[in-house]
Amino acid sequence: MSSVKRKQPPASLLQRRVRPRYEPEPESDVEEMSDGPSEEGAGFDSEDGEDQSEVEMGSGSDEENSERGSDLEDEEESEDDTPQPTHQLSFGALAKAQAALGDKLSKRKRRSSNAASEADSAAARENDRFSLDKNHKKPLEKPSRTSKHAPTELSSKRQVSRRREFLLDPALTKPQHRDPRFFAPSTMAATSKIDEIKARKAYAFLDEYREKEMQELRAAIKKSKSPEEKEKLQRALLSMESKKKAQERKDKAQKVLDEHKQKEKELVRQGKNPFYLKRSEQKKRVVVETFKGMKKGQVDRAIERRRKKVAGKEKKLLPWARRTAEDR
Repeated sequence: MSSVKRKQPPASLLQRRVRPRYEPEPESDVEEMSDGPSEEGAGFDSEDGEDQSEVEMGSGSDEENSERGSDLEDEEESEDDTPQPTHQLSFGALAKAQAALGDKLSKRKRRSSNAASEADSAAARENDRFSLDKNHKKPLEKPSRTSKHAPTELSSKRQVSRRREFLLDPALTKPQHRDPRFFAPSTMAATSKIDEIKARKAYAFLDEYREKEMQELRAAIKKSKSPEEKEKLQRALLSMESKKKAQERKDKAQKVLDEHKQKEKELVRQGKNPFYLKRSEQKKRVVVETFKGMKKGQVDRAIERRRKKVAGKEKKLLPWARRTAEDR
């Protein structure tokens, strides 16, 4: 008998764990199984048949060993590609992996910290710029005047209102024109002291019309028999008389100022400096001019009315007295 040496796989391959995989059985094995009973019944006639079968078995075993070796090599390559579990790695490999991860995390943290620091520095620079702009703004100048008796100089700049109105009726937003003959100059929009003086001089003839209306009202009050109608006419007459007195007071005050201005103009022509009256001085001169044309009794009554008026204003400012048990 010729002995055939079988090729044995290396020891490293034998010690490795191999995952079992399913392989279908070849058809040759099925045919041999079907032919088995006939061979067993016939028996082996010669030793040559046995040697031939042993050679065939040896060759078959060699082919099977070579196939197993190739399969093991393929599985080793596939296992090398797949990541190995951590319990099979060495401590050196784990340390290197942790160091690489630590470097990556530190780089990310450094980038994030650098970005945050840049954002903070940009915000700080912006705040500094705004603060510098605010500090460099010109301080508001206080109203001043050239001399003690000169009028105060005020700026003509006024802040525009931030309120914006929209979706309104154009009839309401349209400026309403008012006739100064029927409306007081103070109620008109955008009127100044000069415009009021000019309007007063231009429409001075309206005083005659108002005087005639007052006479007609007095006559109507005498003729009226209804108390309600009479009371209504009396209220209208009283209103017109009070407006007339108020206008006369204004005219007297304006007359005092006009006289002072005329005197100052004459002095300025002579080369002297102008003298401007204060508000308090203007009021004093107006009061003196008012009391000049009054008799002693009229002056006393005017002073008494003034005293009562001032006392009434002071009483309004006082707190209300609390109710006590004695008042009940």
